[in-house]
Amino acid sequence: MDLPTTFPPALKPGDTIGIVAPAGPVSDRTALERGIASLERLGFQVRFEERIFDSNRYLAGTDAARAGELMRYFEDPDIRAVVPLRGGYGCSRLMPLLDEKKLRAHCKVFMGFSDATTLHLFFRRRFGWVTLHGPMAVSSSLANQTAEQQQHLFSLLTDPEYAPSLCFPQLEGWVPGEAEGKLTGGCLSLIVASLGTPYEIKTEGKIFFIEDVEEPAYRIDRMLTQLKLAGKLDRVAGILLGTFIDPKGDDGEFAASEILREILSELEIPILANFPAGHGPENWALPLGARVRLDAGARRLDLIEPAVS
Repeated sequence: MDLPTTFPPALKPGDTIGIVAPAGPVSDRTALERGIASLERLGFQVRFEERIFDSNRYLAGTDAARAGELMRYFEDPDIRAVVPLRGGYGCSRLMPLLDEKKLRAHCKVFMGFSDATTLHLFFRRRFGWVTLHGPMAVSSSLANQTAEQQQHLFSLLTDPEYAPSLCFPQLEGWVPGEAEGKLTGGCLSLIVASLGTPYEIKTEGKIFFIEDVEEPAYRIDRMLTQLKLAGKLDRVAGILLGTFIDPKGDDGEFAASEILREILSELEIPILANFPAGHGPENWALPLGARVRLDAGARRLDLIEPAVS
């Protein structure tokens, strides 16, 4: 049974967003500076520690340093939202080091995608939090937002009444119909990696959102098949497919869309494809844990609940 839903407090102009590095490292500050400028244009202040530039192989510093930073930023009352520096790998290594009792008392806006999917699932399963699947600090999809995207993100972060209908020309209804439920999901490969863990994804009655980047068709097939065999597709209400970027070269012989359509259409539930969220150039933020309505025939996603309180 799901925990009661907890919405983070809405942000106000002038509030501080903290940048943390729970996963991979960066060596170039330029992308971060562009991301910070984008957040500042929305009216927020940004804080980070020099620690985020640490590098330990493919990680942004030691597990203890990354977990400690995450805890500090959630516990700091002056920081009203937390956004990861980037994805890559590493969030799952933090789970044993996080103090759940302390974290539970400090619900605040958390936004990210890719490897941050692990933290989305953790916060939802352990605390019932609503979190935002959206761009991270060095994402080009944050730095290069259009005015429309900026307004959407600002409204999600600040307006407890914001519940728009989202329509885009590229949306495709693969299986017609309407479905309503809480939105869950994220990066497909990270969702599959959650199976068998304490933060394993729960999909019953949910609108299941997935996206991924440069995964060969056979791996998409394998991951979907694993979810199917694990029973995670048995009682899904509807499916929202984000951006799937095919690999280059020989690995891109078969498009991800072919495999997704073949396997998922067999479920005979509403499927809305090509939503601009994930690893592509556009990453429209979505409130994970909030109720949404998917209308595949009308090619529309309605947010029924806001992202903040």
